[in-house]
Amino acid sequence: MHRYAIPLLCAVAATFAALWATPPAAPIVADAVPVMVSAPTCASDDLALACPAQLSAAELDAILSGYGSPAVGTGAAWVTQGREWGINPEIGLAFFVHESSAATAPGWAGWKPDGSSTHNVGNIICAGYATCYGRFRDYPDWQAGIADWYRLIAQEYRDGRGHRTVDDVIPVYAPSFENDVSGYIGAVRGLVSEWRGR
Repeated sequence: MHRYAIPLLCAVAATFAALWATPPAAPIVADAVPVMVSAPTCASDDLALACPAQLSAAELDAILSGYGSPAVGTGAAWVTQGREWGINPEIGLAFFVHESSAATAPGWAGWKPDGSSTHNVGNIICAGYATCYGRFRDYPDWQAGIADWYRLIAQEYRDGRGHRTVDDVIPVYAPSFENDVSGYIGAVRGLVSEWRGR
């Protein structure tokens, strides 16, 4: 009898040890309320490319409307593409406004003789692109132009060169031999800060 008692005692002890070590199951709460987590915010003058959108599509459309831009209605494209590429849409829109007054500047290089435009929101140079008008890329619509601007900034500047802020991007994007780099940076910072501060 004793020869069975020790193994039996060991088995009982092992069972209790296993039960003791198993954490208790989480209680089921029937009236649980979901926790609302707000989106991260950035300072009004934060020009980090990765800053999440601080303005809605409707707010971006209102900004475009204020300029009388033919690109009104693209607010959702700015926000969606920004989310997909991890680039802040207010920064993208500020580039568009600085480059062409949101496609309202009379001397903008994107205007064609027939009154149509290249839909090139960033005055991106052709550089082997499939369709070009003069020295700039030519897109079929605003959505295509917006998508290509995000792709360029994400792949060529952020991923390709390690740029993380507007201050990193602009000296290469708009070099000093044909642009006022500090003026460009200041214009983007001023626009973004103004829009976020509304």
